Amino acid sequence: MKMYPDSIQTILEKQKKSKPTLIQKQSYDAIENGASIVGLAKTGTGKTLAYGLPVLVRIKKIGGQAVILEPTTELAIQTRNALQDFAKALGLKTIALVGAGNRKRQLERLKKDKPEILICTPGRFFDFFSENRIKIENIRSLVIDEADDILEFTKAQLLSSLGQNLSSQAQILLFGASESEITQNCEELFGRTFLLVDVRNEQKSEVKHYFLQVSNQYKMQFVQRLAKLDNFKGMLFFDSNETQNRFAKIFSHTKTKFGILSSDSNKQTKEKVLSDFRKGFIKLLFVTDLAARGLDIPDVTYVINFEIPSETNTYMHRAGRTGRMNKSGTVVTLGDDHDFRNMRKLVADQYLIERVYFKGYQLTTQKPEEKQVENSKQDNKKTTQVSKKQTKHKKKRWRNKKNKGYHPKNKEGVR
Repeated sequence: MKMYPDSIQTILEKQKKSKPTLIQKQSYDAIENGASIVGLAKTGTGKTLAYGLPVLVRIKKIGGQAVILEPTTELAIQTRNALQDFAKALGLKTIALVGAGNRKRQLERLKKDKPEILICTPGRFFDFFSENRIKIENIRSLVIDEADDILEFTKAQLLSSLGQNLSSQAQILLFGASESEITQNCEELFGRTFLLVDVRNEQKSEVKHYFLQVSNQYKMQFVQRLAKLDNFKGMLFFDSNETQNRFAKIFSHTKTKFGILSSDSNKQTKEKVLSDFRKGFIKLLFVTDLAARGLDIPDVTYVINFEIPSETNTYMHRAGRTGRMNKSGTVVTLGDDHDFRNMRKLVADQYLIERVYFKGYQLTTQKPEEKQVENSKQDNKKTTQVSKKQTKHKKKRWRNKKNKGYHPKNKEGVR
């Protein structure tokens, strides 16, 4: 049975996405028919199209507007870009309403174009909503993407009030990669029944989870070595902007090219860095959780944790930047032996963490043999001894030759 209209199917085939993912298959009919759902799926498994396509089809059929809330400007722009072609094919207009954008221009477009699909950050949405620029009676679909984040960081009562006052024709869709108290208590929060579509346990993952033991003083050298691995395209995660900036200052003296994606950066800087990273001009990106949340960057092969994350949820969202759409990926966490024990406790129910070692331009779970380590030490000693001998010889030769050289003869022919 055909799932999508022909106009949408044509675009999916062009984008090589004609085969729906598990979350897309299992949520499509319910959303198109107007159900309110909680959709849970691992990151990088096509959640944007899972809610986006049926919402577009539904709005085309019944009219009104869809409001999609995203936690960050970058994610809102990314979602707008992902849905724009499909919306055009159905004769629908889209707009991104974000705090980082020009408010006056956004307001003019909202009035003039009357777009049916509004992709917003919560602050800008409530700004326009409070001024009655976005009318509650027009909203037919309210999508809260990365729901665990938005409902915790935004005032939950504002969204609760909004949801409870939507018309009977409207639906609420909560999408994310993890469950939280908010998604568990959504029926009480919004005063309606939700259908749960949770496919996380059915989704296969091609991501390996590793721990690389290193003390703080050698982390810079290890990051450099990681950046030289075969097929490396990686994101290095920091817990804070301060740690990120401090490390970046030191790392800038190395020969390894890198970009910084910081929540402090302006829109143009972020776009330039992301563009360079996507195109492969730089292969290492320094990021924080807030700056990178939900970003869909294709073919990221490595995620590196500069230190162990404080929460399982944080680790899971970071890991979700690699191995997207069933591709393989690797997550490497840096730390000492104590960190390794803490790491295993943190993600014990979710992932198997293995120790990993360098082997040329690859990583291996096989510990190097002691003999090899001893041999390498002996080789280093020999090299040092040879270099010392060479230095002594050089000094001797220089001493012997010190007084030799060209001395012009005097008039009597005596030197």
